[in-house]
Amino acid sequence: MSGNTTTSSTVLKAIQLLNYLNESQGPKGVNDISNALGFSTTIVHRLLSTLKMENMVFQDPQTKKYSLGTLFLDYANKILTDLPVASVIEPVLEELREITGETVGFYVPKGPVRICAIEIESKQEIRRSVGIGKRLPLYKGATGRAILAFMSKGRKEQIIKNLPENEREEVEWRLSLTKQTGYALNEEEINKNVAALSAPVFDRQQRVIGAVSISGPMFRWNKDTMTAHIPKLLEVTKQITKDM
Repeated sequence: MSGNTTTSSTVLKAIQLLNYLNESQGPKGVNDISNALGFSTTIVHRLLSTLKMENMVFQDPQTKKYSLGTLFLDYANKILTDLPVASVIEPVLEELREITGETVGFYVPKGPVRICAIEIESKQEIRRSVGIGKRLPLYKGATGRAILAFMSKGRKEQIIKNLPENEREEVEWRLSLTKQTGYALNEEEINKNVAALSAPVFDRQQRVIGAVSISGPMFRWNKDTMTAHIPKLLEVTKQITKDM
């Protein structure tokens, strides 16, 4: 008997399609998916229709293009709740919040963006608040660079290739600096009057899986005040990497 009866070709195609949407930048049309994966448009239509029914993909009503659906946010939240990831990270983040007095967060990459997975807010009256589930670009901001700088060359190029030339050169320089120092910082890069300091976290195979961020209002949290906390941040991210 030939062939592998233990796998489903339809399921494998669906997984390939979802992986493609996850790794691509921006929503994709049926022809984009068909050309990238080598599936006929009929098969792509059939897969997308089924996945859309289960909220695994979302179709923009105007452009008719597809992206990953909201169901994957539920999956991500459940993973953080059920696996001992939060129990490992949260106590360390709370300690870092007490030391710095600022909001501390843990971000994970998803395609071209990073998602705030855990946030321990500052206790101060005026404070930075991002919000769990908030998405921000990987190529912009200290935390995005702390993740993107340690991704593969091909992944980095895929994410920044469509930026204007001047901006791409600036991003490449910042990513190179981040990789050299092991951390990234910014002032007012994404939000006015807000600054952030961030460093990456790795898994057992030394693949970057996220980053710890410390952010706050610039009158209190800026390049001058952040510098003193760089050694502690690097100590914390190394500890999380080890514990993971």
